[in-house]
Amino acid sequence: MKPIIVVTPNGYGFGHDWSLVVKGRSFYLGQDAKFCQRVLGMRGSEVADAIGSNDLSKDTTRRRLAAFIIQSLGLDQEQIESLQSWELCCQ
Repeated sequence: MKPIIVVTPNGYGFGHDWSLVVKGRSFYLGQDAKFCQRVLGMRGSEVADAIGSNDLSKDTTRRRLAAFIIQSLGLDQEQIESLQSWELCCQ
């Protein structure tokens, strides 16, 4: 299974919550804008430019986003296996 980002409305009506699903595990990342700013150090538009699209309705875009996040955080197989589901979260 290739890594993918799962996008869900956050209930506030403005943004979305992201979860990273990789190797059968789900890691809650938090609100999209906060994660981009606080964890990746980028604006959402910069992330969209980096992955080549902002259309998160497409699986291919959400897979590119997942790969981008994994690469940006420098996560390897061992780290992914040892992380708790909340450790990547930004609130």
